[in-house]
Amino acid sequence: MEKFKREALTILSNYLTDDDLKRVDEVLTVLLTRYEITEKTTDIVVYKNEIPDEIKSFLVSKSIKGLTKSSLLHYKRTLINFANNISKDVKEITANDIRLYLLKYEHAHTIGKSALDDIRRVLNSFYKWMVREDIILKNPVEKVDPIKCDKKVRQPLTMLELEQMRNAAETLREKALFETLYSTGCRVSEIINLNKTDIDFNTGRVKVYGKGKKERFCFLNARSQLALRKYLFSRKDNSEALFVADKQPYNRLGKGSIEKDIKNIAIRAGINRPVFPHLIRHTTATHMLHNGASLAEVQAILGHESPATTQIYAKLDLQNLQTIHQKCII
Repeated sequence: MEKFKREALTILSNYLTDDDLKRVDEVLTVLLTRYEITEKTTDIVVYKNEIPDEIKSFLVSKSIKGLTKSSLLHYKRTLINFANNISKDVKEITANDIRLYLLKYEHAHTIGKSALDDIRRVLNSFYKWMVREDIILKNPVEKVDPIKCDKKVRQPLTMLELEQMRNAAETLREKALFETLYSTGCRVSEIINLNKTDIDFNTGRVKVYGKGKKERFCFLNARSQLALRKYLFSRKDNSEALFVADKQPYNRLGKGSIEKDIKNIAIRAGINRPVFPHLIRHTTATHMLHNGASLAEVQAILGHESPATTQIYAKLDLQNLQTIHQKCII
């Protein structure tokens, strides 16, 4: 029954939207309880360089759950590369096969330990799904240890650097983009997807759709509201997007363009280290904690599922920790 549903959803994913697929999934779940379906036995033919059906179905399930297009593409590339470079059926893979694949991949590509462990996590997600779907009995990745990597602590912008960035922003779009990133703490993917209708200037709130299309609200301070109003008032296009390209056809601003704007602002500001949208998100979180926000409050604003992720920002604020220590330990 489950296999029939998976295959049906995989085929329909070429023609239906994610919302439509969810409805079909719900209908099939109910209908299939009333029938018995027996699969015809046929010879299995393996075609080289084709995507295994299991991977197709897995990606469809992730799409239904609301995974972003960029994340889906990352999962797809990772799994296709894996499938094309092993000589076995994906259902017959062992822990040693995965260890060997990761070792060969590391030697063949110039990647860090963190990127390599990301591949392991994608494979783990895929095989956990296959266990849940009763396609295989055990997840082989469970026996593959996480790859230890030296995590570099990203230092947030100092208050001086923050003001330097503000002063270096030249265009109305640059000013609005920087202030919105800092005030909301949004991910760059969330900024890309924002529409003008997501902004409520009366309440200073922004409706954001985060990972898995989960809705939450972020907030605009006075600076960001003023910068956004000026930018939107200057626009001559009819696009629904909050941030758009400067030239026709005024497409929604993409990840590369946003990163380029922030990089250029930092260069003009004379900041001698890489500055990118996620560093501004780090800065927002650290400044909130420094000024008295709790971890739970920062977690809610940033849209973190796990408190452990938010805890990273608390570790960054060593200066504040030292100040507290000096007050308490005489």
